[in-house]
Amino acid sequence: MTDSPTPSRSGLDSVLTNGFLFNGRYRPERLIGRGGMANVYLGTDTRLQRRVAIKALRPEVAIDKDSRKRFQREAHAVSTMGHPSIVRVYDAGEELIPAASPDVPIPYIVMEYIDGKILRKLMDSGKFEPKVAVHIALGILDALDESHRAGIIHRDIKPGNVMVTQTGLVKVCDFGIAQAIEDPTNDPSAIVGTAQYFSPEQAKGELIDGRSDVYSTAVVLFEMVTGTPLFTGDSSVAVAYQHVTQTAPRSRSRRPELSPELDIAIAKGLEKDRSLRYATAAEFAAALRSISTFTGGGHELPTAVVADIEAVELSTVARPTPATQERPETMDFSEIRNSLTSDEPPQAKSAKWMILMAAGVLVVTSVVAGMMFWVLTLGSSSSIGGIAIEVPAVTNSEYAAAEKTLTDLGLIVKRVTESSDDVPAGSVIRTEPEAGVRVGAGETITVVESTGPDLQSVPDVALTLLDAATARITEAGFVLGTVTTEYSPSVEANVVIRSDPAVGIELGAGEAVNLVISNGKVQVPNVVGGSIQKAKELLEGPTVQYTVTVQTDTTCTGAVVKSQSIRAGDGPQHQAITVVYCAG
Repeated sequence: MTDSPTPSRSGLDSVLTNGFLFNGRYRPERLIGRGGMANVYLGTDTRLQRRVAIKALRPEVAIDKDSRKRFQREAHAVSTMGHPSIVRVYDAGEELIPAASPDVPIPYIVMEYIDGKILRKLMDSGKFEPKVAVHIALGILDALDESHRAGIIHRDIKPGNVMVTQTGLVKVCDFGIAQAIEDPTNDPSAIVGTAQYFSPEQAKGELIDGRSDVYSTAVVLFEMVTGTPLFTGDSSVAVAYQHVTQTAPRSRSRRPELSPELDIAIAKGLEKDRSLRYATAAEFAAALRSISTFTGGGHELPTAVVADIEAVELSTVARPTPATQERPETMDFSEIRNSLTSDEPPQAKSAKWMILMAAGVLVVTSVVAGMMFWVLTLGSSSSIGGIAIEVPAVTNSEYAAAEKTLTDLGLIVKRVTESSDDVPAGSVIRTEPEAGVRVGAGETITVVESTGPDLQSVPDVALTLLDAATARITEAGFVLGTVTTEYSPSVEANVVIRSDPAVGIELGAGEAVNLVISNGKVQVPNVVGGSIQKAKELLEGPTVQYTVTVQTDTTCTGAVVKSQSIRAGDGPQHQAITVVYCAG
């Protein structure tokens, strides 16, 4: 990488140069996301000196009035809600950016920056531990309960709109297509969302309510615990059609070790008839929290039932492997509603097969081979015996020395590398042909050089139970090192918070990976004697995340906290705390 001048930027990315500030205070610093509608930049609030995410509408989209309205609706929708599982909006507005759009102001939203991973990327690695999947689903449902109480339907719950922080906190984002429940502009003809996670009523263009988000959450939960999409097809239309017409497969048909309780809970969330689903996100969350065990227990599904389910799935669509699965794109289905409401399934695209014929010609130089055989089998007393060269022993030598030895003999060296737990990096593992074989001058000798032990990446074990994390570490060829506990406001006890070395770091076989797991507790601070503002900041902050209720006491003075309902020290997670302060 050369130290070349910073390239000039054009269009919306011009905000990254010349000290540009949104609203005179938010400085974009690095592009971290680019979508069809907007760019997202990592930035700094120069007034409060905190990291923020700045979402700016793309110029080609900003000229469309409906797109601007939808973008502004996102800012308004999220700003009305305050919940730990909903990405917070700090500010919004419009800014004229000459290099991007000299005439039309660019709408932007300044949001909380989330240091975490998109759920979609986590799910691409395979199925989750059921306990972890339920933890994430509960985070989504808690956020939806808040938004539904505020009168907002999300309408696009999917793994790409959910993030999981380093501490295990779930964050629901992108309310860009959310719609007010009582909004008369909630047009049933505007089918907006992602087909893979559509509710049946959403796919048909019917009026929707919060139960549509409940269905989408159940689809996400199903995929997390089974590692496979609920429905697949060769087009988004085909997938949407199945949401409308096909009975959802049971999760235990894909993963039999799941408990009947969890299987039933997911199945109820996937009911086609919304009146048979959970009435609210809170009701779905309560059902999940009441489950006593996520795996095993109860009775297996009857063999006939499992067979029937699998037969339906196979007759509907062949399930591709996760690596080859094409996930249907986000699209507007207004023009093809007839396909979704018809009794006939949409037709698959015509297969186009191309047969590629290739022929290879192998030229065997029989004359040369015969001569080589004659030369190599001559006795040492032959007058031509000196033509044959015996491959010397160079194993365990450094590659440079081995190469010199062979080239000095008139041989050509071909260098290849290979990992080895026994031979040091840079030394020769073997030659092909091996030492002692007689070859002709100018022959090519393959020298296999060691790169040292085979390095493997530390697997991602965050948010998995300790036993499962240990198994995954062992499968990767490492050994479990130290296990330490740490307080966490959201990660349950005995669940991994992080590893050391971190995920992705390469180690040699047999090296130790240390784990930090949650003790299932938080450290409750002592806020007595301090200001009510400081008390709320500490108790509602990221390390405790309690719900604070404030009571006043006019019998004392000083405007300080008099008492707290949960004493300082180790405390349980997810609690409500009452703080009494002197108001006399």
